[in-house]
Amino acid sequence: TMDVATSGTIRVGEHEITRMNEREKENFRAAELGFIFQHHYLLPDFTVLENVMMPLLIQRAPVRSSRDVAARMLDMVGLSHRLEHFPGQISGGEMARAGVARALVGDKKLILADEPTGNLDKNNSDRLAELLWRLQSELSFTLLIVTHDRDLAERVPVRHRLASGSLQRI
Repeated sequence: TMDVATSGTIRVGEHEITRMNEREKENFRAAELGFIFQHHYLLPDFTVLENVMMPLLIQRAPVRSSRDVAARMLDMVGLSHRLEHFPGQISGGEMARAGVARALVGDKKLILADEPTGNLDKNNSDRLAELLWRLQSELSFTLLIVTHDRDLAERVPVRHRLASGSLQRI
C-alpha cells in the first residue's frame, strides 16, 4: 500500500496521489511504478521469462503480448539466453538484471530502486549501474535510488540525503 500524506500533496507527473482512493492508488502503482529491490524477489517456481511477464499478467495483459514484451526487455538487459532458466539456475548478477527487467516491463514512468547494488560485488554493481543509466536514457523513465553505496550515489546527477528526519539536497 501507499502511505497517506500527513500534509501537503504528492504528485507524480500529472497524477495527484493524495486525491486518489485506494483502488486508484493500486492501479497507479501497477501501471506507472516499477520497483527494484536489493534482493531480486524472483519467484523460484517460474522461469526468468515468466517472472518478467508477471506484472503484465497481473494487469490482465494478453499472454502472447506479455511474453513478447518480457522477452524484449530481457534482451535489453542481456538475458535473452536465459529466458527458460529458473532463478536458481542463474547468477546473482543475472538475477539482479532480471529484477530490473521486471521493474521496467510495461513502460513504467517511475522506477524506485531500494539498494539495487546491495547484494552485488563491485564488478556486478558497476555493471548494474551502467545498465540502469543506459536503460534510463533509452526508455525515458525517472529513477529514484535509495542507497548506502557511495560509488553509486556519486554517479547520479541529483542527490539528496536523509538526515535527522530531514531531506536535504547535496
